[in-house]
Amino acid sequence: RQVVTPDMVARRPATQNMSFGYHRAEVMGAVCSVLVIWVLTGVLVYLAIDRMINLNFKIDADTMLITAAAGVGVNILMGCVLQQSGHGHSHGGLSSKHSHSHDHDEGEGGHDHGKKKVNINVRAAFIHVLGDLVQSIGVLVAAVIIKVQPTWIIADPICTLIFSIIVLCTTLAILRDALHVLMEGFPRDISFPNLVRDLQNIPGVQMIHSLHVWSLTVDKNALSVHLAMEQDASPDDTLVYANNMLRETYGIHQTTVQVEKWQPIME
Repeated sequence: RQVVTPDMVARRPATQNMSFGYHRAEVMGAVCSVLVIWVLTGVLVYLAIDRMINLNFKIDADTMLITAAAGVGVNILMGCVLQQSGHGHSHGGLSSKHSHSHDHDEGEGGHDHGKKKVNINVRAAFIHVLGDLVQSIGVLVAAVIIKVQPTWIIADPICTLIFSIIVLCTTLAILRDALHVLMEGFPRDISFPNLVRDLQNIPGVQMIHSLHVWSLTVDKNALSVHLAMEQDASPDDTLVYANNMLRETYGIHQTTVQVEKWQPIME
């Protein structure tokens, strides 16, 4: 049977119940991966502290060296593999009062303005491998110390503690990005002042309001905005211009743009 991964779920099309699709499945997968790292690291820290307190353990330095060296080699290989692998339509209803457009172009897969982001799930897997690599290096260092000075067996739990802290630090960026997406934060790669300026500079737009931008996942953003037009502006031209600008300049393909006639009360 085929194993279902978060990336496979994230590529599933939108449904009636999941109108934005399953993009955040990859974010949830990344969070789960980080949590697994934290649990395993917590177990290692607990065992290291227990060993430091009781000193009731024996170590075979030769076995440690061989095992740690093999772990370093395997994790470097896996990291290289992951590093290599990491690298719609519109419709509107126009009336004399207002019109709106929904643009859902999934064909581009996110940003097309120069910088392609790495899937957050691949990043989490890479961090997982990096964490294993760091721990293997810690074991290797401890094994070398104990091989040179057999009485310094306490080097094993000390190295475990030090390298466990390093591993936890490597997961913070992934967790920060994942929580930012889940909390529907403003995309980090978009400048809010520049976006507001570009929307206000659309020909025929008097002002904008109700601007909301959020992330479906780290490389797919969504936007909704109201554009208040001048009396003689064309709603069709304004919608086309706005959607094209948002796609080409900011890589936003999930857009809801509503156009309405400007009224003095809007100020």
